[in-house]
Amino acid sequence: MSGVLMPRPRPSGVVPRGIVAPGDRVRWMGSRYTVTALSGTTVHLAPVPGSMASPIAAVIQILAAAADFAVLDEADAAPSAGPMPTWSMLEGISADSARDARIWRRHVIEVETGLLPDMPEDSTPREGYDPARFTLIERYQRKAEELSAVLDWSVSWKTVQRKRLAFLKEDIWGLVDKRSTRKSTLHGRTDPRVVDLLLALCERQAREQAATDARTLFKNLRRAASSAPGPRMKVPADPTLYALLRRLGIDAMQLRDPTRRRKDRLNRPAPPFGVTSVTAPGELVQVDSTALDVKVLGDDGRPTQVELTAAIDVFSRSVIAAVLRPKTAGRRKTRQRARALLSTHTSAGRATKAVDASLLLALCMVPASMRPGFDPAASAARSDLPYEELLEIDARMEHAAARPVIMPETIVIDHGTVFAGQTFFDACSFLGITVRPARRRTPTDKAIVERTFESIKSGFSQHVNSYTGRDFSRRGKETELERLWTLQELDDLLQEWIAVGWQTRPHDELRSPYEPNLPPLTPNQMYAAGVQAAGYIPIPLGFDDYLELLPTAWVGVRDDGIRFKNRTYDNYQGELEEVRNKPSGLKGKKRGGWELRYNPNTPEQVWLRDHRSGAWITAVFKHQHLIGAPWTQHLWDTATAEHVDRGGRHTDDEHIAQVLAELLERAGQGPDEPGTVHVPDGYGPVPGYGPVPAPAGQGTEFDPFAGADPLDLAELGPLTVLEVGQPSLYAPSPLTREPVRGPEPGPAPSMSGTDAEARPLLEDLDDLDDGLDSSARLLLDLPCDNDPPQETAR
Repeated sequence: MSGVLMPRPRPSGVVPRGIVAPGDRVRWMGSRYTVTALSGTTVHLAPVPGSMASPIAAVIQILAAAADFAVLDEADAAPSAGPMPTWSMLEGISADSARDARIWRRHVIEVETGLLPDMPEDSTPREGYDPARFTLIERYQRKAEELSAVLDWSVSWKTVQRKRLAFLKEDIWGLVDKRSTRKSTLHGRTDPRVVDLLLALCERQAREQAATDARTLFKNLRRAASSAPGPRMKVPADPTLYALLRRLGIDAMQLRDPTRRRKDRLNRPAPPFGVTSVTAPGELVQVDSTALDVKVLGDDGRPTQVELTAAIDVFSRSVIAAVLRPKTAGRRKTRQRARALLSTHTSAGRATKAVDASLLLALCMVPASMRPGFDPAASAARSDLPYEELLEIDARMEHAAARPVIMPETIVIDHGTVFAGQTFFDACSFLGITVRPARRRTPTDKAIVERTFESIKSGFSQHVNSYTGRDFSRRGKETELERLWTLQELDDLLQEWIAVGWQTRPHDELRSPYEPNLPPLTPNQMYAAGVQAAGYIPIPLGFDDYLELLPTAWVGVRDDGIRFKNRTYDNYQGELEEVRNKPSGLKGKKRGGWELRYNPNTPEQVWLRDHRSGAWITAVFKHQHLIGAPWTQHLWDTATAEHVDRGGRHTDDEHIAQVLAELLERAGQGPDEPGTVHVPDGYGPVPGYGPVPAPAGQGTEFDPFAGADPLDLAELGPLTVLEVGQPSLYAPSPLTREPVRGPEPGPAPSMSGTDAEARPLLEDLDDLDDGLDSSARLLLDLPCDNDPPQETAR
């Protein structure tokens, strides 16, 4: 049959897939052809018998580009494409395993085709490997005998068969000894059920139980394993369990951590960790509060901690607003202190309130002004902000500090009482801001603001002289002796540091996505780049907008004015006459009350809305003239507690205002000069010896027996029982608030006179009688019925 090319065997694994040879049957353009000859890149095709197609010659590139082109098998079907050779996977195994796989590949190809790889086309198979003369089993047996004799391998013909089938399925990767690629598990040879039970006990302990050690955990593990249904579980020894904890990523020492820390560790999200990505300023803003670890001088003249509430723009990492508030411990009322004799609970500290979170939103939308004493470098005109472009749009930027003005679109908050209240959500709704609460006990949902707080503490707080550190182990010994800044002075320092220190500092997360090798940008530079694309729209906030951000109360207007928080407010221009003693007409929870807006940081005045006309009516505190200075709700509570301790009523706002004025006066005078001699506590004028003389000068020690007659020891008799009923042993009652004076010449006051003066005052304290005995009243420093009150000299 001259002129006809007979098909020849195509050795598997030698000829690359997709290459045609003379005699192959192919499918192209809906017809079937037989490859008759190859001429360079031209393939000569002849139609199969019975086909109406004509012989053609086509370039191999045109054939391969056709959608239906395929090389057909003996069943006239297109075989499925096999996997590509996985030669690169040999780099991940040992050199010996890769060498053995390559050796097996040569021998398997010879068993399959009769020829070794890379042999000339006119080569003949070796004896025993010709596919035309020997079966596969005979070739398997021949190859097994050869490998055992030449390479000293203990190989059976079934092993050769298994290697050939694996090679046809997975190419060279099927020839790799999988024992070299087997990875050890985390739990080793420990029963997987024991591992699951151990992880469940660790999770339950972190969520529900108190802290314990590893030995108790292992004891509970053995108890649970012995009572578990099913086949018996073998729990290894303690050293193996310790090693198992390390391999599972559990530190045995952390099992004794506080419950809150263990819960935080359990709530840690599983990797891989995602990165929050935004494309414009204000697209995502994170808000949170933290203790600043700095002491300041409070409004009452006492040292107090400071709490910082800040808003961080995720796009530029800018601190767009920051509010400082003093964190002062709450004080219980007298009745609450009496009932809490055996209780160790203390009232929580008060710092940032919901109104502060609302005002924080307003600060985000207005330029931060340059304050007196700011460095010129803090000005927006000298910063990387697009000052000229922003000044043309917003005239308020002329005297602004180098801090971006960003309108938040979405705010991420936690579940704190400051942000979870209705006041904050109402303010966001009024400004058109979307609120997205984070998951509970998951600080990673707002990780950027949490990390920014750490940077503020390390870059600003620790450089303040009154820095206390986050706990006692990081606190200096002489912190109490440092000069304390006032809250306003510390706020000025913080706002200047934000403009000069934070906004001009390169941030590692602010890199160009197109040129990652360039140095990182500063928050101001990142904002300047983003505002060019996103634009800037100034938002003017007026006085009415400020009132809309304040918390709301519903009150009535009486003849004497508005009674709110035990204070009376009134308008002296007669603007309240239209609403005095009249219901508002609003039903539901309002119950006919009028809408009132107030600011707890400036309670000198409140604002009442007349919803009929939409006008705001300003009402001031009636006794503000007695105070004559700004004050806060905390100072009012402090003055109220002191007035109640003196025997007054918490509703007596006039006298409370006087006490508040005294408190502000003492706070303004500051502490006494060092070296001033004070009378020790408990020493007062002793009846019969005259007044105690004042100390002569600086450094003179106080002598409590100065001026007394010399004592004759010979005249002393035996000691007698102390007469508790002697009235001369007690000073006047503290409820009278009279200054302590020396005894007047003449007879000493009688017991009956003292009782007559103290009895009406004691009757005012009937509401404090909660069944306490004399010992309890002595611990609470309350007067007893059988003992006259005491007072220490001041």
